[in-house]
Amino acid sequence: MGGAQPGALGMTTVDQPVSRSPLSLRLPSDAWFFPAMTALIWLGVVMGFGGEMLSLSKEGKLVYPLLVHVHAVVFTGWLVVFTAQVWLVRSRRVGLHRRLGVAAAVLAGVMLLLGPATAIYVQIKWFGLPNGDPAFLAISMSDMISFAGLTAAALAWRRDPFVHKRLMLLGTLALADAGFGRWTGMALGPTLGPIVGNGFMGRVLIGDCLSLAALLAPAAYDLVTRGRTATVVTIGTLWAVAWPVLATGLYLNPTWIALAKAFVAHLARG
Repeated sequence: MGGAQPGALGMTTVDQPVSRSPLSLRLPSDAWFFPAMTALIWLGVVMGFGGEMLSLSKEGKLVYPLLVHVHAVVFTGWLVVFTAQVWLVRSRRVGLHRRLGVAAAVLAGVMLLLGPATAIYVQIKWFGLPNGDPAFLAISMSDMISFAGLTAAALAWRRDPFVHKRLMLLGTLALADAGFGRWTGMALGPTLGPIVGNGFMGRVLIGDCLSLAALLAPAAYDLVTRGRTATVVTIGTLWAVAWPVLATGLYLNPTWIALAKAFVAHLARG
């Protein structure tokens, strides 16, 4: 995660060859770009969930199933590990970065099981209640699919620091989509909602605007600072951007709404 040295994410040994992209020359601006993007991720998560959690806690209503709390701890743990990896690379502590990368890879696997399981479990618990929204599984699952593809690609390109750290950043940004969406929804919804409406374009413009901008930022940064980016980073960016847009369209699709409702109802009855 954020690897800028050989053996990023702990999956190689010291004597293994590292494939260096011609783009891998470290620029002074790299030292602040990745920490700044990491800070943006934290800001999105805190702004998206922090206020609501604090309000519910004060009212004594912060009552969720144990699985939801485990989910929150594990996903926050990923952000902590990602932040630590960015800092370790910036500090040139490559050996520790590499060892921690092994734990990060295992944690990613846990998240790929825990994320969908929690999303489905919550919809089952809330089925028939005002909070229930089975169609929202499109959003939850798309974030995890995007994360899975980007993280797997980052591991595959772990010997190319330039590509690896951008794919890890994109994958973590994909996870932050929910926080970004809540934040922009609360901030922009009351003002722009009556103007753009609650349809597909309105939801993309309000709910996905910050997330999409953040996902485009790494490739845009490379274009500005290097004149181009790696092909695999371009593909990863398109992959990352496509999922929230696709999920928004699916969320509003009547067929999907009916299928998701039937699926959750079947599980709730079981």
